[in-house]
Amino acid sequence: MTPPTDSDTQRIPVRYWIWLFGAAVSLLGDLTMSFAIGWSATRHGGSVAGLILLLAAAPRAILLLIGGAVGDRYGAPRVLLVSCTAMFLVTAALVPATRAVGEPVWLLMILAVVVGVIDAFFLPSSRAMPRLLVPAPQVPRALASFQVTGVVFAVTGTAVGGVLVNWAGLTAAAAFDAVTFGIMILVLYLLRGTTTPHGSRRSGMFRSIVDGVQAAFGRPLTRALLITMTLAAGLLMPMDGLLLPLLARDHHWDAQTAAILIATRSIGVGIVSVRILVRGAFQRPGIVAMLGLLFAAFGFAGLSVFDTLPLAIAAAVVSGIGVGTFTGHILPLLMNSVESEYQSRLQSVVVLCQSLALVVMNPVLGTLADVQGIQITGVCLAIGVAITLIGLVALSRPVIRDARVS
Repeated sequence: MTPPTDSDTQRIPVRYWIWLFGAAVSLLGDLTMSFAIGWSATRHGGSVAGLILLLAAAPRAILLLIGGAVGDRYGAPRVLLVSCTAMFLVTAALVPATRAVGEPVWLLMILAVVVGVIDAFFLPSSRAMPRLLVPAPQVPRALASFQVTGVVFAVTGTAVGGVLVNWAGLTAAAAFDAVTFGIMILVLYLLRGTTTPHGSRRSGMFRSIVDGVQAAFGRPLTRALLITMTLAAGLLMPMDGLLLPLLARDHHWDAQTAAILIATRSIGVGIVSVRILVRGAFQRPGIVAMLGLLFAAFGFAGLSVFDTLPLAIAAAVVSGIGVGTFTGHILPLLMNSVESEYQSRLQSVVVLCQSLALVVMNPVLGTLADVQGIQITGVCLAIGVAITLIGLVALSRPVIRDARVS
């Protein structure tokens, strides 16, 4: 790495750390809730679990571009506050609902749709916040700090999720998630007026959406990164919510053991995030990100062949290191490739691409896991091969290989 410049050593503003606290607490609740929903869904089989995850991804995909335009138009903090309030009300209402009727498929389906709609507005504004709160050269470290904090909370969240699910199922997880969203609402209220307005109401909503899509796909680097991320997302993102719970059930492990397996995967992500936080990103982030995909492939291959829990945990950690290397370098590179005024719309396109990938891949992977002769171990091996090919093809693109830290 080259020696840090003056801009590299700027302090991350205090307002970012305040926001990070609220976001991390909210993440703790989200991970607990996500594990609870995934575990409840997989009780009904891989096909049903894939369908429920599809019902969450579909409305999110349909509304994301609108959500991104709303975030840039009215300001990400304001949209976040409304979204968190809506999630607080939903999770709070879920407590008496599950106590009354249990966890039937129809309730999980309704919950998936409602959460998907709210996420369409929450995610673009939430993902835009680091770029709006810190200078561009500090974005890799800011995102790394979120990932480091996220790893701690992820380990805690999935562990808490396993304990809560074993104790009182989805009811306890929903109550816990409601509390964390209440904390996030308080943090956003305290941050009012501390962020620089970044939106504009000079153009109509449709024109704003079109401008955002053009900013995302009209630039060679941004376009190449988006395509690579979309392909990788369809294979990597189902890991915690679908693949690892199904793998745990295939090995006859309980919910708490499955939660431990998911949590330890995050340790690998944390190792890479700490390195970026302390030393900064590598100067050739495109190359390093694709090498991360190749490393993640080894982890998936291990998950496909290891039957004992310690070896499965080791394979999960390896996959986490690869995924952390990939996301820790490609996300800041993508975020800094467009101006601040487009951040919510860029993030809406990113999440839309990821959601479309999940719309396709969650049902496919869930169904394949139920096929006799393939099962979940065969699915993990196929994913390892596929992400290896994605990484190699991306490395053949000069625009990715030549990309450098801003």
